[in-house]
Amino acid sequence: MSHETCGGVFITQGILPSVLPLEPMGRISPSQFTILKKCKLRAIWASSHVRTPLPVPPAARLGTVIHKILENVGKGSITGDESFDSAWSSCVQHEEAKMNSSWTEKHLIPLEKSAHNYEVKKQQCLLTVQRMISTATPPPVKSGPHKRKIYEVWLQTPDGKVGGYADAIVPAESGDVIIDYKTGSVLESGPGTHELNVRENYQMQLKLYAALYNSMYGGWPASLKVAGIDGVFHEIPFSPEECSGLLDEACQLLTEINFAITNDLMSYDLVSRHLASPSPGICQFCLYRPCCPVYWEGREAEPEAEWPNDVKGILEEKKILRNGLMLVKLTPDVQKSITITVNGLHPDRHPALAPGSTSDDMAVFSMSHDRVSGNYREGLLTTIYTRAD
Repeated sequence: MSHETCGGVFITQGILPSVLPLEPMGRISPSQFTILKKCKLRAIWASSHVRTPLPVPPAARLGTVIHKILENVGKGSITGDESFDSAWSSCVQHEEAKMNSSWTEKHLIPLEKSAHNYEVKKQQCLLTVQRMISTATPPPVKSGPHKRKIYEVWLQTPDGKVGGYADAIVPAESGDVIIDYKTGSVLESGPGTHELNVRENYQMQLKLYAALYNSMYGGWPASLKVAGIDGVFHEIPFSPEECSGLLDEACQLLTEINFAITNDLMSYDLVSRHLASPSPGICQFCLYRPCCPVYWEGREAEPEAEWPNDVKGILEEKKILRNGLMLVKLTPDVQKSITITVNGLHPDRHPALAPGSTSDDMAVFSMSHDRVSGNYREGLLTTIYTRAD
């Protein structure tokens, strides 16, 4: 098996590390703040650039491509359709190179095939780029610290504890407008209603940018807007008091987190329990959950909840089928009276299934539902590990 480094931890492909490092956070960005509000432990691992045990979804990789394209438009390096095509190819190749360096993502190359609605997203991005280029030189205005549209503007508190890049700051007659570009779904329905509103985490991010803007310039932006890849702008109402409150909360979170991590009186397990917030909705999107002990404890405490399609247990059977694919059967650590069957596995995707693997202690993540209870099949993001001693 091959080896790689995961956030400073030397691991063997297909063997799950027992722990991931916990490092103090130097700064909180608006995007990290919204993750911290859901689960501090996940945000800490993400801020430390720990390689995720689970593959980054192709949609997220494509989102990174689109965001980089929009950033390049702001820098003036994309000026038309031809330069867009060149930049798009370059950005996709850069993401695919990162995917190729990860055994959990190699099979997702090319993005053109694995990312849902790839061509649609590309064309939407091109239309957004064309709109941005056509409005690149707005008329001069007298209000606000910015006299022209500026992309990727760094905003931070005086002490640097909270900071991040605003996608764009656009001058208007009433003052500066902070714009955040989003590549995914911008709207969501509120609890108990079908009314669509801008996602709450996007609203928090922009309000935090407004507070950072005030920290930098001693005044407030005229408005906040979220721009979807479909070209639709959504204005976010805000008040200085609310934005300042979010900034205070971010500073307090940073202090609390770093105190817990650096407290010699707290063990790794205690810190993890203090920082983690396991729930089906939160853990579903966490790519670090294989190494999170609190996640597994949460599953055991609420086995009937709609947790991600993961299982860990003892391997009872492993066999190659006539079509060359593999089937495995496991007895879960929890609910030992049942057997979990996973079908349609590509052996070359999973080092843990290699002939030389002798461990029967196995975990399978992101399985796809089959029609029969207890039966699953391999999905695009399915990942298998044996567990370290």
